[in-house]
Formats: sequence, structure tokens, C-alpha cells
Amino acid sequence: MPARAVRRPAGTSPARPAHGLTLVELLVALVLVSMLGTLLVQSIGFFAARYETVQRVARDAARAGLRQQWFAASVHGLVPEGVEARRFEGAPAGFQGTTLVPLEAAAGMPVTVRWSIAAEAGGALAVGYAEDRGPRRRVLAQEAPLTFWYADANGAWHDRWPPPGSPEWTPSQVRLAAGGRTLWLAAVDATPVPRITQRALR
Repeated sequence: MPARAVRRPAGTSPARPAHGLTLVELLVALVLVSMLGTLLVQSIGFFAARYETVQRVARDAARAGLRQQWFAASVHGLVPEGVEARRFEGAPAGFQGTTLVPLEAAAGMPVTVRWSIAAEAGGALAVGYAEDRGPRRRVLAQEAPLTFWYADANGAWHDRWPPPGSPEWTPSQVRLAAGGRTLWLAAVDATPVPRITQRALR
């Protein structure tokens, strides 16, 4: 007896067997996911490195600004004390004077401060700061030659202070130069001549 044919409703297509991803499709998907993951990790590493660079530059800039502010404050507070033994003295390798704005002692009290340049191991030069008889503190290290310069009331620069024949006890400005380039520059606020000197009291 012949088999009976099964009729399908009009407009229907023959049924297809259900199946998942093939092996090739799965491999392509895995490759795409791994590429995206690699790009994501590289991007995160790139931005993390750049962020660390920006943070380091910001920290270095903040330290440099703080050092320059220390220098400017102590120089700005220099006063021409009328005692010969405490008169401001400057040389290319450093200077010493009386300031009312020390970095460590209480502000407003006259304190003898010293800024100096000294060689370190390896050939680098370091700028140091000290108050009265206190220890010298390292403030700045530089490879280029460092020199202090001193300006008189007319704006002329000298590598030593006081210049010969000058009646001024303190310079009008003090500059720290590195290889001809100005690193720090600060003005002295007080008058360059003391109101009362030892000679006036005699």
C-alpha cells in the first residue's frame, strides 16, 4: 500500500533543523572580543601613563614654585641693619644678610640667613639655605653653573656686594642665574641704607 502524502498548509516552507553557532562563527567572535579587550587594555595603560606624567610635572612645578617663593620671601625681607658685622655681603657663590622673613624662625624677627652654592658628588651644584647657626638645607640641585648677582639702585648688576664705593647696604635685587639664564629673581623691599648706624651712635 503506497505511503500517504502529508499535505502542508498553503504558504508554508519546509521546516529547517534548529542549530547554534558554527565553529567558524565562534572563532570569529572570540577573535573580535580579544581584539577589543586588547585595545581597551592598551588605552587604559596609555591614559594611566599620561596621567602619571601630568601628575609628576604638576608636582615638580609646585616644588619649583615653592622654592622660588622661599627665596623671594627671604630676599624681600632683607633689611640694612646698622651693625657693620651684620652688613649684607654677597659673592658669586652665595650671600648673607639679615631678613625679617625667615623660612624657619618666627616672621618679623631679624634673622641672619645664608644662601649658598656648593658642589655635590657627581658634579652637580646645589643651592642651600641656613639661618643663623642652623644647619644648611639643600633647596635646589642644578647641572648648569650657578651664580648669584646683585643689582644696585640704578639697576646695574654686580657679582659681589657691596660694590666698591657704594653707599648702599643692601642691593635692590638678587638674582640666581644658571648658565646665563635667570632661575630666581627677587627684589629687596627695604631702603638700601639703614636709618641708624654705629657711626651715628658714636
